Amino acid sequence: MKTVILRAAAAATLLAAIAGSAASSAEAAAPERAVLLRDVRIFDGVHEQLVAGHVLVEGALIRRVSSDPIEPPAGARVIDGAGRILMPGLIDLHAHLNVQFPKDQPFLHPSVGGALAASAARWYLEHGFTTVRDAGGTHPDFARAIESGLIEGPRVFPSGAIVSQTGGHGDFRPPWAGHPRLDGCGCGMVLAHGFTVLADGVPQTLAAVRENLRRGATQIKIMGGGGVASDYDPLDSLQPSAEEIRAAVQAAGDWGTYVMAHAYTSAAVQRLVNNGVKVIEHGHLIDEPTARLCAEKDVPISTQVAVFELAGSLPGMTERNRAKLRRVLEGQERLMALIRKYRIKTGFGTDMVFGAYPEVSRELVARTRFFSPAEILRQATSESAEIVRLAGRLNRWGNFGEVREGWRADLLLVEGDPFADIAILTDPERSLAMIMKDGRIVRLRQAPRGR
Repeated sequence: MKTVILRAAAAATLLAAIAGSAASSAEAAAPERAVLLRDVRIFDGVHEQLVAGHVLVEGALIRRVSSDPIEPPAGARVIDGAGRILMPGLIDLHAHLNVQFPKDQPFLHPSVGGALAASAARWYLEHGFTTVRDAGGTHPDFARAIESGLIEGPRVFPSGAIVSQTGGHGDFRPPWAGHPRLDGCGCGMVLAHGFTVLADGVPQTLAAVRENLRRGATQIKIMGGGGVASDYDPLDSLQPSAEEIRAAVQAAGDWGTYVMAHAYTSAAVQRLVNNGVKVIEHGHLIDEPTARLCAEKDVPISTQVAVFELAGSLPGMTERNRAKLRRVLEGQERLMALIRKYRIKTGFGTDMVFGAYPEVSRELVARTRFFSPAEILRQATSESAEIVRLAGRLNRWGNFGEVREGWRADLLLVEGDPFADIAILTDPERSLAMIMKDGRIVRLRQAPRGR
């Protein structure tokens, strides 16, 4: 029922946006002129120790952070924090906004996919996520629609269409479907659903990456090995050749950005990292030498916990999918131990697909098996932001992910103590007294409780 209500709300938002003018949408998305947050305990996104103080926001930026009282500018909105924790907005490093259709219904009309993506985007923002790095499948126009105020949601760093080889993890054609090039159907490289593109060989890889960048992608996602949810490729399969990987890295680097890659096994990860990939997604089956290689080259491993606990029960998962899932789960404990041992950046990613986005916050709790709440909060703010900002000059938003002067005003005012019980963040109606994105107040509890 909750999912139905969320989707209905998203549809209403879209209809209202279409009915209004672009100017009114932009005005609705505008930040407050100035907001003073008084008497808060600040988690800056980096240091576990909370600091009592006050924060002044002007426009979309944090203008001042001070332990001394701040005199509000004329016309400023003043919010009494009453000793609550003020922290950066949450970040999902591995989201798939446009892959929320059911796995057993992958070829729905694009209008349905867009409605589901809008529902997911609104859910993210209402749960305190102010930035997501979309790990493939979401067109950059969706990110631009959020930025302009047409759709309510977090800031999106889109990857565009996932680049996959024929028969790779991104090849979701049914067995009977023709190949977009080999069968001469005239439909080009992008598959009908629009979230993946088949590219084989260096010229096609260059073209696929460049086309994504032309459309507005901020980074590139490639499939570097076998996957759980795909039906054809073995988990151990090596997919792009070294030459194809280097071509993707070159094309992305020419625009000042980077390539992220899906991979589980040591062989896949080593091939990817040794050929210039900057971020590995998942990595559950790597060995110690591979972890050491990632650490030496400062390559983050953006991995997840909760989605692998849920995936087996999703509609459309076959026994072959579940067999691959079981193998991935067997490597999870070892991967987390290697991440801790070699101090590999991991950030906070969820990979909730096929309609599972209402379970995104579950990742906060699932990680407590391996990390402290303070470590998880750091992963979900400053560490994820550092990884997202690898987009370099394609990052048009500057610095975010920390409570710092001159940085983006993405802020949460928290009721309760997530350092003692991080699970409180899974109930934003109770725990988030304020959500602010880019200096705009998205939610403010009108009568917040005192300490």
